[in-house]
Amino acid sequence: MNKVFKTALVGAAVAVTSFGLAQPALANSFSKNVGDGTISYTDSSDSFCVQAYNSEGARWVEVTLTPVNGGGPTRTVRDNNNYYGHSGSTCTSLATAYEDTYYRASVRTYWGENGSTVSRGNTYFYS
Repeated sequence: MNKVFKTALVGAAVAVTSFGLAQPALANSFSKNVGDGTISYTDSSDSFCVQAYNSEGARWVEVTLTPVNGGGPTRTVRDNNNYYGHSGSTCTSLATAYEDTYYRASVRTYWGENGSTVSRGNTYFYS
């Protein structure tokens, strides 16, 4: 019985070690409110989308996507709301980026009601 316990313990230790050393998939999908709209990334389609809220006058959301570790394209995506004649969102593909490219999304927004452009900071994610 003592030998069976030791064998089970060694097996469990090997399984835990293997699990701990396995490289996790780094890509992640997310959606985030950025004040005057939303930004989102869908990993399954490698699609980054920007949407300005369709309320209270003219709004836009602009994002510059820059690969931090150099493995993909740089893109600027801007969505204007329906005040400008566009409803819905504007998307771009990051399919040409290497898997698990680390991106910085620098966000700026505009709200016509008070005439202000605001830097909303950076969001980081893996493609």
